[in-house]
Parts: sequence; structure tokens; C-alpha cells
Amino acid sequence: MKEQSPINFWGIGAQKAGTSWLYYNLSKAPGFAIPPVKEFHYFDRDTKYPSPNKLSETKVKDRINNLAYLKKAARAIMSSLLKGKMKHVAFNFKWFFSDYSDEWYISIFAPFKGIKGEITPSYSMLTKEDISRMYAMAPNAKLVLMLRNPIDRAWSHFRHTKKRIKGFTLNNIEESDIIAFMQSEGQELRSDYVRTINNFTSDFPKEQLLIGFFDAIMDAPEQLLEEVIQFISSNIESEEEFKKSWNVDDSAIKKVVNKSIELDCPPAVLAIIREKYHDMSLDLANQYGGYFNKWYFENYGKHSENKDDRLFPTIRIS
Repeated sequence: MKEQSPINFWGIGAQKAGTSWLYYNLSKAPGFAIPPVKEFHYFDRDTKYPSPNKLSETKVKDRINNLAYLKKAARAIMSSLLKGKMKHVAFNFKWFFSDYSDEWYISIFAPFKGIKGEITPSYSMLTKEDISRMYAMAPNAKLVLMLRNPIDRAWSHFRHTKKRIKGFTLNNIEESDIIAFMQSEGQELRSDYVRTINNFTSDFPKEQLLIGFFDAIMDAPEQLLEEVIQFISSNIESEEEFKKSWNVDDSAIKKVVNKSIELDCPPAVLAIIREKYHDMSLDLANQYGGYFNKWYFENYGKHSENKDDRLFPTIRIS
């Protein structure tokens, strides 16, 4: 399986940290072959994870009795047909009408030619056991972890959950319910950056992990995207040919993708989140400086021991 794996990279999170922006731009980047589904949720499909688990029903025979499921499949297939995207038609047939397995997961990338991978932010929550499955499947795959100020990420996560509620305001919810959300497993696991880094580097070599920063989408989007692309495409035979063809799409790189609704965080909630992420924020700032330092100062008005305030769009860990 290792030698045959077509997977070159995984985007492993974090949610509300720029993964939709990354998917949108990699989909338009020359040399990349990105499937028409952003979040596969394959490795987090077990119901033990607080995620959509949309692939948890393994057998196709257990899914096709659901009328809503069949309508969704028909819409996806028809949309691809009308656009003349026959590879996407084949993808959707395989996606909706197959039994799910590791062999299925690998085969679904087969029709695409180029640099292949997928981005599922919930992978940041994975246990070491499921990360070991990823490593066994594609031991040379690059990992991209997009990070955001954990306080901002947590609040954006909450706002995202209310995005589809028409006319939602903070008057529609008790403050205690917001606090309960902040203390929920799904929120805490997605914001535990140290756990994510440690779990993935327990199997994957550290040099295969790149950390990108949400802030850089505003500060230096071209450099951020170029560094991610160069990282993913390194060690690929057509790397030089690919780099020659690389040309940033200004309209895409500046596009706001999957924006949450605007709400101001209540002071009591903000105080709880600040306390929750103080120690992790300080540890990361002390170790790596840069944007971690910026976040620590913004959140706590104090400086870490690390004096390196240079704001690099991406970093490698050591």
C-alpha cells in the first residue's frame, strides 16, 4: 500500500483557521488535482469523534434507503455533468455508491492527475491510532496545519455553528450555553494545538509538517500560499516544471471563504477562554515566537521569553 499511495498531502486543520481559503486556492493552483469535496472526514468517521461522521455508515446498502441521501447524490452528479466535469462525475458515483474502506479511500484519488490530497480540519482531533493509519497509507505525505489565535478560533467556531440560523443574535442564547460550548470536547480538541502537533509527529517525521498562520492570509497571502505549495510539491518529480507554471490568482487569494457571522464575544465568555488557553499560548510563544508571540501579547498584554517577533507566514517545528 505504501508504494502505491497517490496521496501527496493532507490538510489536518485547524477548523476556522483558513482551511477553506487553502482549499479554494489549491483547487486553482496549477499542478494540483484537488477532489470536488473539501472535507472527506474519512479518518474521523468513527462516531467517537465530535465531527460530522458523514462516512460512518460503511455499507452502501445501508445508505441508499435514505431519500435525502439519494437526492444529494443526484444533485452532485447532475451538477458535474452540466459542467462537463466527467472526472467529478466518476468521483461522485464512487463517493456516494461505494462501501467505504482504506482501499476505497486510496482509489478515489486515482482519476486525478497532479499533486493529490484532501483537507479535513477535523483531522486535528485524531487519536494516535488513527494517525498511524494515515501514516501506513501514505508515509511520505506532507501535512499542513493552519493555526489561528486560539481565542479567536474558539469564538469563530461558535459563530460558525450559528451561521445557518436566520437572524441569530446573542439574545437567542444563554451565556451559560456559550460557556458550555467552549468547554465541549469538540471545541477543546480543535483548539489543542500542542496535542495535534505531538500526535501527528509521533508517526510522521517533523520535517513533513508545516504550520501556516491564519493571520498571514491578511498580512502576506501570496507568500503564505507559495510557501505551502513549495512545501507540498517538494520531492515531487515535476517540482521545477510546476514552479515555472505557478502564478498567483489575485482574485482567489484575496477571497474571503466560509466566513462566520459577526458577533461580539461576551466579556465573561472571553475571560474564560483567555484563562483556558493561557498556558498553551505561553508555551508556544516561548518555543516558536513569531505569530505565537503576537497572539500572546494581544490576548494577555505580556511578552513571552522568546524575543523573536518576526512574522513568518509558515514555520517548521523542531
